Amino acid sequence: MNSNFEKHIEKYLTSLRKCQITDAMAYALEGGKRFRPRIIFAIVKGMGHDESVAYDAALALELIQTYSLIHDDLPAMDNDDMRRGRPSLHKAFREDIAILTGDQLLTDAFRVISESESYDAETKVNIISALSRYAGMDGMIYGQLLDVTSDNDNIDKDKLFEIQDNKTGGLFKISCLIPMYIHKEERSQYYTGLGSLIGQIFQNQDDLFDLIKSEKETGKNRSDVKNNKGTALSIYSPEQLQQIIDEEFEELDSYLKDADFDPVYITDLLKALKER
Repeated sequence: MNSNFEKHIEKYLTSLRKCQITDAMAYALEGGKRFRPRIIFAIVKGMGHDESVAYDAALALELIQTYSLIHDDLPAMDNDDMRRGRPSLHKAFREDIAILTGDQLLTDAFRVISESESYDAETKVNIISALSRYAGMDGMIYGQLLDVTSDNDNIDKDKLFEIQDNKTGGLFKISCLIPMYIHKEERSQYYTGLGSLIGQIFQNQDDLFDLIKSEKETGKNRSDVKNNKGTALSIYSPEQLQQIIDEEFEELDSYLKDADFDPVYITDLLKALKER
């Protein structure tokens, strides 16, 4: 866990008006693995910057990630009672508070960037554009739509990739684009491709873990089976899926050979992802 970034999150929370919503925000933000911020920090350090320059952008992305989990868990979505090994937000604070908390987290992500003293106007616009694009209909929201309208009976490899590349890959694309904007370079196709690859691996692992790990180990409910969701295991056996994950890690290693930053930090992070 990055203690300096955690302090940054705490400082942000204490700056907000004290009320039930901010109590719920603190509850929802607690215990996250911060994997998307860690990708940002790894690439930024590989570019030669101190990671602290990315704290506001990483915070904004973590706010959006947390909002998405809150709304995913709601009864109208996945109807999950557990997140990170404890009651989901709507169970701990009521459903109406959970909806408002998710709304606040999403809304405030853009204020964090617009009021940041770490970025110039051009960088702010680029980060806000990436957040709104890939957390929206060009990414996560569209992927969630595909996810809730797909089931075991109508999913194939193309649909699976489309769900993964949008629902999960969307925020990973942002993780990879943010350092590019901070460093002021233009190679968006490479960085969105990197985010897409990481997102595929991450989602395939999650699908596999839902089968081979207990709810205590994953910290969340196995709702995909209950909801008849279409996942990678709707198409592949566990053995086939593990082989695909191994091949995707090899593809990622090859992809990083074309990076224009030192990949040592992200390589270490991806090793932790492989062994999680």
